[in-house]
Amino acid sequence: MVKIKISYETPQELEKIVTLLKPLELSIRYPKIEKGAYKRAYIIIK
Repeated sequence: MVKIKISYETPQELEKIVTLLKPLELSIRYPKIEKGAYKRAYIIIK
């Protein structure tokens, strides 16, 4: 299992990363509270 923390500004940036990792089995988690200029996402690859 691999855990990746991603910081991004626009949803398109996150979409590009997810598209690259799409062949792998993955799940994405988003924090409940977003503060600051950058948004975060946590990707877990099984």
